[in-house]
Amino acid sequence: MSGHVRLIWKKIEHLKRMRGYLDYSLQQTLPLIPIQSWAKLTPENHETLAAFRVRFSEFQEHLGKAMSAIAIEEEQKTEPYTAILLYMEKLEIIDSAEHWKIIRELRNAVNHEYEENAERLSEFFAELIQATPQLYAYHDNLVKFCEDNYPI
Repeated sequence: MSGHVRLIWKKIEHLKRMRGYLDYSLQQTLPLIPIQSWAKLTPENHETLAAFRVRFSEFQEHLGKAMSAIAIEEEQKTEPYTAILLYMEKLEIIDSAEHWKIIRELRNAVNHEYEENAERLSEFFAELIQATPQLYAYHDNLVKFCEDNYPI
């Protein structure tokens, strides 16, 4: 096994841990959604939402880095990032480059508009919750691809 493939597997193990933390945060967040009144949320509720937002963002970011590492290993074009997404779509790791971009834009928006517009922020959290199973599916597909192509 090459050093680069070992790096990919290390990324996969890291993603596995991150997914566990994200899933925990998701389960803690579900009872809070939809947010009826931001004023009624406790400091613990705000902490729960912040943890979910950060863990979702980091999981997607690291999943993207793992996809990039696979593209490099497969000697595919990696610039612009859309090239990686199109290759991941071809490998059936993601369903579509556009869907990945929508989730990424959602992640960016919730990180940049945090606490500026309470109604929109509530929608962001609902959308993050809806997108989480899709990220899990992408992760599952990535792991399957690696198991099939880079045996340990």
